[in-house]
Amino acid sequence: MDVEVEITILKQRLEVLEAAASAGADEVATSGDAGAPVVVQFSQEVADELEALNVEITGLRWHMRDYHASSQAQLQQQLDDLRIGMCLLDCKLDELLKRSTA
Repeated sequence: MDVEVEITILKQRLEVLEAAASAGADEVATSGDAGAPVVVQFSQEVADELEALNVEITGLRWHMRDYHASSQAQLQQQLDDLRIGMCLLDCKLDELLKRSTA
């Protein structure tokens, strides 16, 4: 086969693939050596990998939500402990001031 013909066929196939990619098609029709259209489907492996990635991302979101909720609860508990400590210090300070003035 002539090199120019091969280059022309490859250019046509590339244009069809680019057009299909920009259109978001699941199937792409390309021209073969004999000029008959050949349907190229996206690989099932890629679809499976994308599905697995989606599951992993969903799991990560759940874990991050749980981690955020537990961290927030822990922070709230520490804040409550600080408030209680401040109230106890306030009471002791009042008690010491009463003793010193009496």
